[in-house]
Amino acid sequence: MRPLHVLVLTVALVFPGCSTPQLPDAPSATQVALCSPGVSLGKVVIAPLTRWRTDQKEPEVREEIARKAIEATAPAITCAASVKVLPIAPDTAAADSLAAAKADGAATALLIRIDELGPIAILSFPALWSTWSDVKFTLDVVDVASGETRRSIPHHRRKGGAFEIRGLDPLQGEMEQALKDVIAGATD
Repeated sequence: MRPLHVLVLTVALVFPGCSTPQLPDAPSATQVALCSPGVSLGKVVIAPLTRWRTDQKEPEVREEIARKAIEATAPAITCAASVKVLPIAPDTAAADSLAAAKADGAATALLIRIDELGPIAILSFPALWSTWSDVKFTLDVVDVASGETRRSIPHHRRKGGAFEIRGLDPLQGEMEQALKDVIAGATD
């Protein structure tokens, strides 16, 4: 092989490895907080629902993390007269969750449809790596009496970066902060 070919091959292999791995951009649109001034939800039932990928690893572990985060955040719903959290169920059980909210006398149901809750690892040649905490859900605000969805708030939160180690441990805190972002408009 000629020296010029070796140089070109070396440059082609090294420079892509030097770039910072990027995740697709998270939605950047700013949304009005659920509990903005003047909003009153009455008695609230929260129904956490999962929409895991078919290849989701350890869904039970992620459900427990989500449950703890939702229960810890429930008192932050200042625009609710009271809040009850239902057990986590698959998204296909949304109708059952709404029926449970109605039976409990709730005025509003908050369906938290969880799509992603986990660490993401990215490896790049030759030695660059990144990890991210990824929290993605949609919060649907449903009038229990009519079944009408008043608002649907998608939210995606990523925290991490190059040479940062993030496993399952920070996920509960990240989920709590993501919920506070949507409910109270809080940001870290």
